[in-house]
Amino acid sequence: MKMLEKVARFQKIPNVENETMIPVLTSKRASELAVSEVAGLLQADLQNGLNKSEVSHRRAFHGWNEFDISEDEPLWKKYISQFKNPLIMLLLASAVISILMRQFDDAVSITVAIVIVVTVAFVQEYRSEKSLEELSKLVPPECHCVREGKLEHTLARDLVPGDTVCLSVGDRVPADLRLFEAVDLSVDESSLTGETAPCSKVTAPQPAANGDLASRSNIAFMGTLVRCGK
Repeated sequence: MKMLEKVARFQKIPNVENETMIPVLTSKRASELAVSEVAGLLQADLQNGLNKSEVSHRRAFHGWNEFDISEDEPLWKKYISQFKNPLIMLLLASAVISILMRQFDDAVSITVAIVIVVTVAFVQEYRSEKSLEELSKLVPPECHCVREGKLEHTLARDLVPGDTVCLSVGDRVPADLRLFEAVDLSVDESSLTGETAPCSKVTAPQPAANGDLASRSNIAFMGTLVRCGK
């Protein structure tokens, strides 16, 4: 199975002669487009892959293919940081003014509202960080990638947008990929969707794809597991 890595943001990718702009391609957008359109936007050679020079240029702009997980910070600091939100600061100012005006009931109500909002935001951020850490553990350390017409065994963190990646049964997907060749391919996406049954994959555009990840059947998501096919 061969796949094309998607781009997550606008970046300037200089080539040998000039600089070109590679547009944002979310998994939803990549799923809706034909393979030829995605390849054109990413300036990718599906059969021969990128050359070493282009890989270096793209990595200089996009960085490494890995999650940027910040160092551990005390929970109390993370909680306090939630108060830096402009809206929270405005509410705090309102609470102080209410106290100065001896409107204690209003001050208490505002303070309680602040605590609730800050606590909810803190819990959501904490859960997101933990989910990111768990997902990063599923990313394989190595993968097979086509570059300069040759199949190479490389580190997954070395991948750049536009790389052609090959997967087989038992492999973990090293990045979010737009499929352009698939033979009886099924992928276990339980780590993302919670669905226990493997998801059958296709290569055709999916114009009806919506916010549901399972509907993007021509996308292989990072960290998922190839159960069948190639």
